[in-house]
Formats: sequence, structure tokens, C-alpha cells
Amino acid sequence: MPVYKIADLNIKIDPLHPDTEERLSPYLTEGDGFDFDASATTEEFEEMKAKSEGYCTNENIEGAVILTKIAKTVLTGYGGCFFHSSCLELDGEAYMFTALSGTGKSTHTLNWRRLFGDRVTMINDDKPIIRKLGGRYYVCSTPWMGKSDIGCNMSVPIKAVYVLRRGENNRCDEARPIEVFKELLEATLLPESRDDMGKLLDIFDELFSNVKLFLLYCTPDIESARVAYDAANK
Repeated sequence: MPVYKIADLNIKIDPLHPDTEERLSPYLTEGDGFDFDASATTEEFEEMKAKSEGYCTNENIEGAVILTKIAKTVLTGYGGCFFHSSCLELDGEAYMFTALSGTGKSTHTLNWRRLFGDRVTMINDDKPIIRKLGGRYYVCSTPWMGKSDIGCNMSVPIKAVYVLRRGENNRCDEARPIEVFKELLEATLLPESRDDMGKLLDIFDELFSNVKLFLLYCTPDIESARVAYDAANK
């Protein structure tokens, strides 16, 4: 059974479908040692398929099962969590942007690419994992990158996290987690137990004690990227 390196973990996955195997292929690693198994069983696949009401491909359905297993296991045992966001690397540091779907995360990160050109590398446009590695929080890409399918296999230390809201003008203010708590919870996979919820809150507490958190009101124009960058790099 193949082993894939995702979020700096060796994860055993036995794909049910060829398209899933192809999507996972950039993360394939040598050796057969692994930290945990995140394979989707046929029963889990069929259960997720029933919930999708026929709107998803087999690859998307299997991917959802696998990513959910990874997210839950990373939270319970590996000091991290799933965090729905579009994230990019600039000068060796990661900038993460979260918001409800349709708010404009991908449009905003496109503006960073337009503004900074080749200095920007997209990490993941939709479904990264946050993990504490070597005493610092990193954002780690996963094989699942949203509709745009933009990203690459990399892990980058986090410089700043932004909660995006649409605005008539571009404005970026430092925020406390309690001020954007609803958006932060909506960005992750909510735990099923009180103990795991405690672990998630502990991660948020430590993360935002060490990483800048911003509330970004933005328009679709390129100036929004400059405003966001300047706020994190005063």
C-alpha cells in the first residue's frame, strides 16, 4: 500500500479510484513506514456519495473522506488542524486568507500574484493543514486545492492570517480571535468531542499569540494586496 507525505506526516492511503491515485501522486514517498492510515473504505465512500446527492465525482467523494480522516487525526494526535483558506508564500513566509466561499479569497490571492509576480508561490487555494513543527506553526499543502486546483507540495512558516470581508474600501486592521471567532470556527472541521474541541482552541490560542491576525475589508482591485501586505510588514 503506498505512503504519502502530507503535512510532514507519512500517511498510508490505498486509493479506490485511479483519479485519486493521480491526485495523490506528487506526495508519494519512499518506504513503507507510516504514521497512520487514512484510506477510504468502500462503505465510507458510499456513505459520502449518498450525502453528495450525485453532484460530485468519485475522486471528489473519496478525497473528502480521506481529507476528513487526515484532519481529525492531525487534530487529535499531531498538533494541527484543517483550515479552509487560500494561502501563498512570499519571501519564505506564508500568508493565509479565510472567508466564506464566494467572498473572494482566490481573487485576492490573484492580486498578490499580480502585485509581486514571481516572488509569490501558491501553497494551496482551498484546503491546507496547519501544524506546529519545530516550535513554529506552518501551513502545509494537501493534494486537494479547490476548484482552481492551484498549489504545490510545500510547508511554509505562517506570517499572517487574514479574515476577509467585502468592503467598499481596502482596510486591514489587527484583530483579536474573539472578534472573528465565528469565521475561524467556520474555517476548520469542528471536533466531535469536548476534549478535541479543547485541543482546537488551544491551537488557536497559541497560533494567534505568535502569528498576526487581521480583519481585511477589501475590494477586488490590486490595491487590496498592497494594503494587506503593508499591514503585516509595518
